[in-house]
Amino acid sequence: MSLEDRLFPLTLENGAATVRLADLRDHVVCTMAEPWALVKDTAAPPLHYVEARSVELADLQRAAAEVPDGAKVVVGLGGGSSLDTAKFIAEARGLPLIQIPSIISVDAAFTAPYGYRDGSRVRYAGDLRPVEVIADPDLIRRAPPGLNRAGVGDLLSCHTGMFDWKLASDAGRGEPWNEEAAVLGRRVLDDLEAAAPEIAAVSDEGVRFLARTHQVVGAGCIEYGPRFEEGSEHFVAYVYEWLTNEHRVHGELISFCVLVMSFVQGNDPDRAVRVVRGTKVDARPEHLGIDETLLERILAELPTYCEREQLFPSVVEAADLTPKLAREAFAVATGATRT
Repeated sequence: MSLEDRLFPLTLENGAATVRLADLRDHVVCTMAEPWALVKDTAAPPLHYVEARSVELADLQRAAAEVPDGAKVVVGLGGGSSLDTAKFIAEARGLPLIQIPSIISVDAAFTAPYGYRDGSRVRYAGDLRPVEVIADPDLIRRAPPGLNRAGVGDLLSCHTGMFDWKLASDAGRGEPWNEEAAVLGRRVLDDLEAAAPEIAAVSDEGVRFLARTHQVVGAGCIEYGPRFEEGSEHFVAYVYEWLTNEHRVHGELISFCVLVMSFVQGNDPDRAVRVVRGTKVDARPEHLGIDETLLERILAELPTYCEREQLFPSVVEAADLTPKLAREAFAVATGATRT
């Protein structure tokens, strides 16, 4: 059995979500109205329903406290917020976890930590792996296409994440370079570029590719740590959310940030442009509520934020993040997302 199948057991079959939800008993469902409406008519009634609208720490703690005694399993059904809510509750209550992504926009089904917000700051905590992940292409493809194309974000981030890691390692800062992790990251990027037309079409093959590749990356993060797929592109997203208190589709925001930071790094920004265009992920700055002035402010705040939050060393410490550089990066990102 492969590492990824041992760490994140994956059922990837059409109709699998319907079958599993019908068989469950005494379960807690963490979801939102939209995905729940797609399955509730054929699903077994849950013991407890959690509307996973907020991942603020206080709201997660309250939701976990309200789970009744007698619950036997926690099910996450939906996107990142639902899956992270399920992780928090399962860990807090000592219950097994089943994850059923209804969109494939993020890697949350295949990560052991959960993401939460403390005010407007993104935090990560916990260490809980699901007993099963059920990725049902029939269910996933019923979501708006853009939400599934957004699944490229946490894969494309390998492009900038690995650059930051190598830069820091060569300077003797942070974790030492691991060539096995880099081989994985390069393979993910090559496969992503090859799969771009299927992702853009949100075909059955495209959905399967995103699910399996997120599974592989999730296992790689446990085996090697997340440095190969998380770097300054995620840090830009964190600063954006901190400054604006806006919560955009994660994979779309990360894709935009990869465009920006690959230019700042001088790291083959044309490749990031090809992937964004080829997959049709919506990384348009206007779609994300970002203009030139806001990007200037984000990059100006970035060094202090990274130092304060003790984020991985990256190009942020080496680059001169001037307003001129921000404007040039914004122009690249804007041009990349024009069709």
